[in-house]
Amino acid sequence: MKKYILIIIAVFTFAAVQGQEKSDTKKESKIVEITFKVDGVCGECKERIEAAAMRTKGVKSASWDKKTKMLDLVYNNTKTDESSIKLAVANRGHESEGQPADSTAYSNLPGCCKYKDGAKCHN
Repeated sequence: MKKYILIIIAVFTFAAVQGQEKSDTKKESKIVEITFKVDGVCGECKERIEAAAMRTKGVKSASWDKKTKMLDLVYNNTKTDESSIKLAVANRGHESEGQPADSTAYSNLPGCCKYKDGAKCHN
């Protein structure tokens, strides 16, 4: 009988230790605020950049300033990260720090939004 009790205690102890290790490896949820440059020229660019960022799971807010070219973001770091957001914006044709724009997406931008080609802000 003592043998069975020792086996049961050992199994429960092992299970408790394993559960603790799993919970220790989970990333702590944290709301992150960051700002980085994103190329664009107009109000249409603003809408496109902000929409791309907001479609990224975990992004809480996104605001791009066309004068400063800076994108202010708030996101949950357990659901996304800076590089994923930059990639989402790049896939819509807008280059950011360390992330070139997708060339096909850029070529499909309206002419007024082609910041690499010297487009001027119209609104």
